Amino acid sequence: MLKRIIFLVIVIVLLKPTYDFGSKLVSDVNVLLNENNINIQDATSEVLSNVSSTAKDTIVQTASTITAVDAKLPSSVETTEELAEAFYYHFSRWETDFEIRYDGSTTNIETIIETAVEEAANRDQYILGHLADRKIEFEYNQFGANIKVHQSYLTNAAQEEVVNEKVAAILATVDPASLTDFERVKFVNDYIVKNTEYSEETSASPHSAFAIVQENRGVCQGYALLALKMLQAFGVETKYVVGEVYTGGHAWNLVKVDGEWYHLDTTWNDPTPDRKNIVSYGYFLMNDEKMELDHSWIQSDYPSADSNKYAFMAQVDHAYEVDGMIYYSNVDDNNRLYRLDLNTGENTRLTDSRAQYIVGYSDWLYFSNYSHGGYLSKIKKDGTEESIIYKKEVNNLFVEDGSVYFNTDSGLKKIEL
Repeated sequence: MLKRIIFLVIVIVLLKPTYDFGSKLVSDVNVLLNENNINIQDATSEVLSNVSSTAKDTIVQTASTITAVDAKLPSSVETTEELAEAFYYHFSRWETDFEIRYDGSTTNIETIIETAVEEAANRDQYILGHLADRKIEFEYNQFGANIKVHQSYLTNAAQEEVVNEKVAAILATVDPASLTDFERVKFVNDYIVKNTEYSEETSASPHSAFAIVQENRGVCQGYALLALKMLQAFGVETKYVVGEVYTGGHAWNLVKVDGEWYHLDTTWNDPTPDRKNIVSYGYFLMNDEKMELDHSWIQSDYPSADSNKYAFMAQVDHAYEVDGMIYYSNVDDNNRLYRLDLNTGENTRLTDSRAQYIVGYSDWLYFSNYSHGGYLSKIKKDGTEESIIYKKEVNNLFVEDGSVYFNTDSGLKKIEL
């Protein structure tokens, strides 16, 4: 006599908390006459064909993929382990409807199926993070069972191919062998933050990595899953973490840098509302002690993060990195302009001026000077020869083709350097 049983498994989709990274420093000032001998050009209608690394990046599609699924469909499914292998085979191909024949004792068939599903899902955290509603029906007798599965995902096989292609294109812009673990993690954090706006308003699921790479929008789950995929492709050991913050469910990553585990929350490193190319490092390579101040998770499920080596990164805002140096607005010192030597750890204040939207060209740094009304200023990288070059509040600076571009209340402007 055959018995028929149906059960459902639902994967809860996470929501990103509303998080105010802090007040933006803005001074209300009167516009003064420009006393500098420079040429200010209106760039509002100019088409920027090749955006620099300080501006929003355009992802180029390629025909390559990151990894090939190495699962194999067992020819005979007779144990829980083989059943898990069969489930993983179908999950890894993003298949929605499939059947599995199980030949073996069915005394604890429900437990066998549940164990196999859990083992298959946990085999790949990227796939696990994209699993959605699941319906399983099975007919069985004492000798075996016919198992029918309907599995839905936050994405599909075609979309995942796009993710693979775009991630390959992103990582192809750098040489992983030339980067340290720290630099690899920073590259991924910076790329995701610069190219993503936190939003639930997406065509694809905002919880998927696909929405992030295709629409440049998404929520914490998408941020963390894309970070997982990019970092693993970079050779950085990474975990996908599911936990809680004050507004509810949340997702982020654990990463191993030089043998030590650290927390990385790319979502909370992305200021809201979106600040274009500005990257925060308030949740970059944090230890458990700091992270648990506003995040909670089942710590026994994940490796411990005890190192405080990179705690200094929390003070970094509006960062511009070049030649092993980070020039940044120091949130612990009233947003004054600092220089951090990544090789020696030496940290130097360059000026008493409060700086935001920092960019560089040749020997010079350019920034919005909020000690002087947000005016466009420049200073040499050694901290000398500081001056105001445009007496009007500016923001969202970037450099391209020998010019510095900036927004004003009258539109996009540029100065040739």
